[in-house]
Amino acid sequence: MRERFQKLLSEEKKHIKRLKEAYETLSSLGYSIPLSGEDVRELLNSREGTMALDQIAYRFSKLQDSLGKLLRVTLSILGESVEHLPMIDVINIAEKFGFPVSEEKWFELQSLRNLIAHEYEEETDKIAELINGIYRELKYLENLIQYIAGRTK
Repeated sequence: MRERFQKLLSEEKKHIKRLKEAYETLSSLGYSIPLSGEDVRELLNSREGTMALDQIAYRFSKLQDSLGKLLRVTLSILGESVEHLPMIDVINIAEKFGFPVSEEKWFELQSLRNLIAHEYEEETDKIAELINGIYRELKYLENLIQYIAGRTK
């Protein structure tokens, strides 16, 4: 169980690192958050811009998916039987343990993940909103992952 925890924790940290690098790439290309629809249109017309936006979408989706697994493993290490529970129940148990997560926050993150997976290049205003939303959540996600790491020491 501890080995799986370490693997998932390492994966989460890698996704955060790659997300930050993608936002740094946007900055090095002369764009800052918040992005506009026009910014996204311009970014999609360049190889580096497209790669950075794709990296953000991919890494955020992967981070969100593996975060649920990390929460399950962490709660299992803490003695909770959560392997067959719906994710919302896992979130509620984590919240009772004092984890800085809630149903509302989880659904916000899940919504961002679902929306980014279904956007099309011509919807540049929506893409900009999503990229900006993910950026706003980065610090929260980083803090949550650090909190989880500290709970199992």
